[in-house]
Amino acid sequence: MRTGNRKWAALAAAGCLLLSAAAMAAPEAGRSELNGDTIEYNMKTGEMTARGHVVLRYEDGMATADYAEYNIQTSTGTLTGGVVADKGDMHIVCDRVDVLSKTQIAAVGNVHGKQGDKQLDSPRVEYRSDEEYVCMPQGGTVATADGSVTADYMEGWMNEKHYRGVGNAHIVSPPKNFEGGGNEAEYFGSEKGKVVLKGDAWAVQDNHTLKSSRLTVYLDDEGRAEAKPKEEGNG
Repeated sequence: MRTGNRKWAALAAAGCLLLSAAAMAAPEAGRSELNGDTIEYNMKTGEMTARGHVVLRYEDGMATADYAEYNIQTSTGTLTGGVVADKGDMHIVCDRVDVLSKTQIAAVGNVHGKQGDKQLDSPRVEYRSDEEYVCMPQGGTVATADGSVTADYMEGWMNEKHYRGVGNAHIVSPPKNFEGGGNEAEYFGSEKGKVVLKGDAWAVQDNHTLKSSRLTVYLDDEGRAEAKPKEEGNG
């Protein structure tokens, strides 16, 4: 049985894509430019607001929205109304971006992100830069040219190459004619590309089908996979 790990690595792009909006929503982090039909700035409180045709530029990035507010002292703010953010080859569209702290942001409402061949779609994407942690609490789909991963809840620890999808987890890789799923799917990039499918787990490739309460697939660098069902004594 063969499959690949690029579709799992795509989840890491969710956090990277959010950096586009995060960098531009924090003007004290570097040189920036704010434009809008009306702008207000309170030097005492550190509060800035911009209304109408808002354009934020930061280094190689730019974001547009209908409304923006940011507090330099608290490092919190919001971009709302047809938010479009670009930084390098990263592109995000959503209804709102909330900057919750210097290290935590969330893209909310019809979130669509793209970087190269990586794409994500979700109602909400959260990112914590201090932990390199990305979460889609309402689920979504992350895809590359190699395949896609869908689940009701998705999260990943990018520095550990560890990603998890819970609830109706579904993996599809058309180029490798592979499909699998279960109640939960978990990927461990640091453990020989181990993928664990749990709860009514199944995997199909060509004419080969595997079913188990716990199904483990080990990937090598070339995408070859050794699959085995639940071992005795394993939870």
